[in-house]
Amino acid sequence: MTPGKQKRPQATEEDQDETTSSEPKFKVPRKSPKKENEVDNNEDILHEIQETRTRLKEKEETVRKLRLVKMYRTKWEMQGLDTVTDQWLQACQEALADLREKVREIRARETGEEELTLKLLMDNLGIDTKLLKLDEAEDCFTT
Repeated sequence: MTPGKQKRPQATEEDQDETTSSEPKFKVPRKSPKKENEVDNNEDILHEIQETRTRLKEKEETVRKLRLVKMYRTKWEMQGLDTVTDQWLQACQEALADLREKVREIRARETGEEELTLKLLMDNLGIDTKLLKLDEAEDCFTT
């Protein structure tokens, strides 16, 4: 053997696999980071869309309820307010007149006094005489 030609050590199978092989190496297909990010981004976007739709439905329901409240308030506030106020005033006046008669009867039996004015009764109950339209000079209600 010549010094230029030295024997090469024989390569083992392991060495052949690691260095050069006659068989082509195939790469295992893997998802690239970009595709994973795209999938994550799509999922995030879909999730955001779903949340937005849910919030939109909640807001629409709130608006619907507020419109109903507004409708009922305007409907009942304006219709018949004067009528209801007049009915309330008349009922209060009648109740006070009835109460005065009952108290007069009781006082007449117990003490012999019959004098009880509407003003005195309303003052004892803490009711404003102007609110119920009391004519103090005549001791009666004005309608």
